Amino acid sequence: MNKSEEKNFRIRILKEVWRVSNLNFIQELFNFPVINFLNNFKKGEKLFYIFSKLRFLIKQKAGLPWMKIYLTTRCTMNCKHCNTFLSKFTNETHTKIMNFDEFKKDLDKLLKAVDYIQILEIVGGEPLLAKDLAKMLQYAAKKHQIKHIVLPTNCTILPSKELINAMKNKKISVQISDYRNVKNIKNGVVVKYDEFKQILADNNIIYNNYQEKKGAKTWFTMPEIYKDKQNSTHLENQFKNCFARYCSGLTEGKLVICMPALYILRNIELIPEIKDEIINIRNYNSSKKLAKDIIKFYSKPYSQFCNYCHATKIETNLPCGEQV
Repeated sequence: MNKSEEKNFRIRILKEVWRVSNLNFIQELFNFPVINFLNNFKKGEKLFYIFSKLRFLIKQKAGLPWMKIYLTTRCTMNCKHCNTFLSKFTNETHTKIMNFDEFKKDLDKLLKAVDYIQILEIVGGEPLLAKDLAKMLQYAAKKHQIKHIVLPTNCTILPSKELINAMKNKKISVQISDYRNVKNIKNGVVVKYDEFKQILADNNIIYNNYQEKKGAKTWFTMPEIYKDKQNSTHLENQFKNCFARYCSGLTEGKLVICMPALYILRNIELIPEIKDEIINIRNYNSSKKLAKDIIKFYSKPYSQFCNYCHATKIETNLPCGEQV
């Protein structure tokens, strides 16, 4: 890791931790004592950056604003504008549902190579399809390096007693999507939003119901995805304005920069530059080497996956969860 990579990491990621922590819907879910205290001061963000910079220089490990672990790409719904492009997967390209042993090994290896994770999101597809989900939540919640955990669900599967107990942890917030008005859901799937919400309320589980608050037309189209090689200046500018930047995730042990990258990795022929960029944490024996490579991964001005992303025709205010 050279000085340029260190500087780029500090500029991009340490400031991203501040930005993510101050997002309105995140502030509704979690309390960030240090950040909330510093927000009382005019130079609070600068003070946070100085502290984070010193911590990074001492530990030489990445502090991550947001990390997703994809338990599966399978879902009980088939949304046209899914932000992970799940409706475009095939039986051959779907990932298998992760079990607890795989989850534990990946999480342990990742945590040895990073300083902390501000928000860990345990996602799918539909994460409640994973039979070991309760054990995963309980295990992740015990890790002091993980500050907060988000569990999104489409409310088509009601939680078991074991899962309800796991979700009671104050580190965990459940993100419930409001699909009550969605039509033409296949395979006999039923949205149980009201029942799911009541279970959360009855058990004092932290939850967020963003879509119910904002109304039905909260969706937007995803970028067109196809194999390409674009101009580096364009890619850098596109990445700066991307809603999914640094929403990185692990899928089958591989680190990807964003949600669309998961679809690209599983469904489209990869250009050589992407193959060189992929970090498979399961192949590392040295935590120190993995820590350095993770910093390099986040120090770049854009990802090679961005070559495939064409975000020029985005439509907004679309109906929630239109099915295909």
